[in-house]
Amino acid sequence: MIKRWQAGLLVVAILATALVLKREPIAMAWFASKIEKTTLDERIDLIKDFVEIRLPETGDGPYPVLIQLHGCAGIRPAFQHQWADVANKAGYAAMIVDSTGARGFSRNEALKIVCAGKALIGQERAGDIAAALAIAARDERLDASRIVLAGWSHGAWTAMDYLTMDAAKHPLPGISGLHPDLPEVTGSILFYPYCGVGTLSRFKLPAHPVKTLALIAGADEIVDASLCIRYFENQQRKGADIDMKVYPTANHVFDDPFLEPDYIHWYNEDDFNDATARVGSFLSALK
Repeated sequence: MIKRWQAGLLVVAILATALVLKREPIAMAWFASKIEKTTLDERIDLIKDFVEIRLPETGDGPYPVLIQLHGCAGIRPAFQHQWADVANKAGYAAMIVDSTGARGFSRNEALKIVCAGKALIGQERAGDIAAALAIAARDERLDASRIVLAGWSHGAWTAMDYLTMDAAKHPLPGISGLHPDLPEVTGSILFYPYCGVGTLSRFKLPAHPVKTLALIAGADEIVDASLCIRYFENQQRKGADIDMKVYPTANHVFDDPFLEPDYIHWYNEDDFNDATARVGSFLSALK
């Protein structure tokens, strides 16, 4: 029979173990509580002048929408436009959201602040997705019933965080109130996402699972690709509709032919062409 003092130690041990296991969710909830809250309309006002919408040259609207979310260093227009062209060819309108520009960050500032995790972590930036969804719903040229998220690195982290949230049941981090009328996302495309500490998907399942295309740089020097591979494989085993392609020799931003000279060797034309074909097919299948 367990003595009272032994039972007390056992309880303490159980509680300590639970605290260790829960420390990241607790920390993330604390971070969420510290994000300055605005209304959804205020978030829309923040980003609306930093949203570029590119429509297909053929076909009639309203068009399905690809919301494009850049990496932590901010917008590279030529890079985003090449993917908008892929979306347009598949019959989608491309909505390019400049999250760092909306906050006044230059590229160098974004590298030092956002890429270092000092500001605008995924769960906070997820509010920009909510604002973009609301903007899409108000635009008669766009079909808000068919919206796909595309994120690169930090943008993919943001998309994955957003998909763990349910704005109809719980306030989004940094956004006050419930928003049951926001359009639902129908798919996601995730390029070399960050899946490490601080991502909600590490301990939260998607609130509304969607068909997903994950494009992983197997030789990534910026994020730990193995974490994402393990995550997506676990989700596949649970029945999630995820098509994952790992490019074994690809580095981060392997799809960017506009890189600075010191990094242009990261661009891989063959992998880029393969990714382009996969994205086009994925979007066409969702229409």
